[in-house]
Amino acid sequence: LEIILGFLIILKTIWMKTLTDDIISWSKDFIEKPNPYLGDVPVCPYAAKARKDEALKVLEIYDHTKLIEGIVEGTELIKDAKTDIVIVACDDIKITVEELTAVIHAYNVVFVPQDIYLMASHPYDEEEEEPVEFLDTGEWTPENEFLMVLIQNFDKLERASDIMNKKGYYAAWPSDYYEGTVLKRQTYRRYRHGRHEKKS
Repeated sequence: LEIILGFLIILKTIWMKTLTDDIISWSKDFIEKPNPYLGDVPVCPYAAKARKDEALKVLEIYDHTKLIEGIVEGTELIKDAKTDIVIVACDDIKITVEELTAVIHAYNVVFVPQDIYLMASHPYDEEEEEPVEFLDTGEWTPENEFLMVLIQNFDKLERASDIMNKKGYYAAWPSDYYEGTVLKRQTYRRYRHGRHEKKS
């Protein structure tokens, strides 16, 4: 019996998706697909190109004590001109939503002046008051439960956001979600531009 149980554990380990597998699947099977709530525009119109160009890098963290170290490593990786986004994924979820939010804010104060912006996604975060229908993944679900820290170049993200705004992309976004993402990012402009802060 012990031999059989051991064999089953090995098989589960082999068959179970990694955090990277889940993120790539999330991108291919959801983020990149036409979204009916956004007028058949993908949730992220730039995701497919980043993935196909191998400009998406994933750092897997399986020990919560290594999360901060992983985030710092991610801020170094994003400096590579060929990298569009670094995702630090951690399935050892010991940090709370509030703690992660505070950590990411502190890092943004430090890193936005260096043209690096961080965003957090915590599986237990239920901050939005309005339902964000375009983020409903439907039948797609990850095999693992994990938090993510997304790291991108601030200026490049600002330019991409401006382009999408002019196309009316944000019109379908709930106001509180827009405030918690786009407007929140814009509050960090003062750290990037100082007294010459870019205006909306």
